Amino acid sequence: MEEIVLPNSVRYVKNGQRGQWWQAARSSDQIHAGWTRIPHELLLKPDFPKIKQILKAAFGTRQGATQDFNALCDLLDAPSKHIWVTFEDGCMWWCTALDGAVVNPNGESSEKGNFWLACNRPWSNQSLKGRLLAVSDLPGTVTRTAGFKATVCTPKDWQAVIRIVRDVKDPDAIAATNARRDYQRAVLKMVKRLSPKDFEQLIDLILARTGWACISRLAPSREGVDVEAENPAIDEKAFVQVKSSASQQVLNDYIERFKQRRKLYARMIFAVHSPTGELKPPADIQVVQVWTGDSVAELVV
Repeated sequence: MEEIVLPNSVRYVKNGQRGQWWQAARSSDQIHAGWTRIPHELLLKPDFPKIKQILKAAFGTRQGATQDFNALCDLLDAPSKHIWVTFEDGCMWWCTALDGAVVNPNGESSEKGNFWLACNRPWSNQSLKGRLLAVSDLPGTVTRTAGFKATVCTPKDWQAVIRIVRDVKDPDAIAATNARRDYQRAVLKMVKRLSPKDFEQLIDLILARTGWACISRLAPSREGVDVEAENPAIDEKAFVQVKSSASQQVLNDYIERFKQRRKLYARMIFAVHSPTGELKPPADIQVVQVWTGDSVAELVV
């Protein structure tokens, strides 16, 4: 598959005040902008010193002149070197643009801007791999750009925007995942050192945190304990077996006991921190959950 080459620079753009030109921009794959005080000939063939003079005459020495000039430079001076993003309809949208402005022959209106750029890659609210770029799923360092009051800016976390568009994993997220995995391995070592009584108490805590309440302890077995648990939120009872070690044969034995008690229990949980070999629940009974050491350590974390 051919690799898609994108610019290594990002600009945020607001298509009109409160996004009033977004519908035209989206439907026609364009970037719409205003600045009616700039003559059309200067938009088509930018003379930036003249544009700067016009803005200074309009704004004086206020910050608005510099801000508008920088925005026009981004829009008129090789806009193809940027990925352009905006936030609309609950998503981050992005595109790339062709160089050269197109002036609106009818003049600026509530539907269209004074001029626009044609998109090279059309507006999209999906990453290169098809992931929806919903605002709720994006980091705050990216989405806070949506609050920018003017027309064009460079997002502070523009590197993150590029990663998101290209579907490149965040190195901080990778580091956090690796740290969590290391911590989980350390927890597993500690869990395997627990006495049978302490392991039973740990499973009690996990059950409680996941909505289950132990309502009775059945007759203890030689190597573990049977627990009856209830989850009032889903109106279910569970048959829970807690063991320090167990083989597939032991698991199969308890599954047969569970089958005989299906009228009493909606599901079975078999918790063991040091199994002998791999324990597999039956494929035809979806309500049997097997918590081996890795699963228990993950639940603890």
